[in-house]
Amino acid sequence: MKTRLVMLIVAGAFAMIHVQGHAQEKFNLSYKLEKGKTYKYIKDNIIETTQEMGGQEMKMSTDGHSVVKYVVDEVTNEGIMFVSYSYDEVKYHMKGMGRDTVMDMRKMLEKITKAEITKYGKVLKETSADSVKSSKPLMSLTMFTGSNFVLLPEQPVAIGETWPKVSTDTTISEESQMVLKRNITYTLKGKEKKGSYECIKVDFKGTLEITGKMQQRGMDLVMEGSGDTSGSFWFDPSSGLMVEELNNTNIDMTMALTGQSQMTIPMTQKITTTQKLSQ
Repeated sequence: MKTRLVMLIVAGAFAMIHVQGHAQEKFNLSYKLEKGKTYKYIKDNIIETTQEMGGQEMKMSTDGHSVVKYVVDEVTNEGIMFVSYSYDEVKYHMKGMGRDTVMDMRKMLEKITKAEITKYGKVLKETSADSVKSSKPLMSLTMFTGSNFVLLPEQPVAIGETWPKVSTDTTISEESQMVLKRNITYTLKGKEKKGSYECIKVDFKGTLEITGKMQQRGMDLVMEGSGDTSGSFWFDPSSGLMVEELNNTNIDMTMALTGQSQMTIPMTQKITTTQKLSQ
């Protein structure tokens, strides 16, 4: 009887130590892209837009598909990655308001952007490496969605711990400027396998604010809005790669037209984005 009691106590103590050890497991998260290698991500967007003009409600659905190629030109000893990225594929199909259109995005295949990114995903610098003008439709469709370089914590994190991301991104083209502010909290949920990768799963949620202005057909368009975003991503600490991401975003905006015509247009957008590392 005593022997059995001692064994139960030992087993219970071992189980407690095992659980506590597991709870305290820390993960060091950083990107480990390798010089000379090319990484491709498949990205799909579904965008549902509802707007009101002249007292009438109008809806539009947009499906986007792209393949983004990242070429690693250099990696410093401090882990700063010099990356060139461009589109291998990009297609957008818009349906609604009496139209069914496949957008011609061939010029975007010629566009190359060079970026300097820290091993924790902070973009230090981005410059255009070509003469292709920015595409306003592409910009407006993708600026709310996630990035392959999510900002990672600089300190080791354990399951259940959180870290914030507060950022302001500005996108400028020839006739427009958009400013997007994000305030997002990330939570490490646990381990989860994705294909051949042993990943950690991270959930996130937060808020967005957008302001912008645009010129079109002699009219000035000013917009402002806010919304929320949530989702998950799967990161492989061993290879230092973002493997997959799911992002859901809801935006309420107001657009004001000035110039030859004056009008205020309320708009809502529901955006679902998936990104996957191409095998």
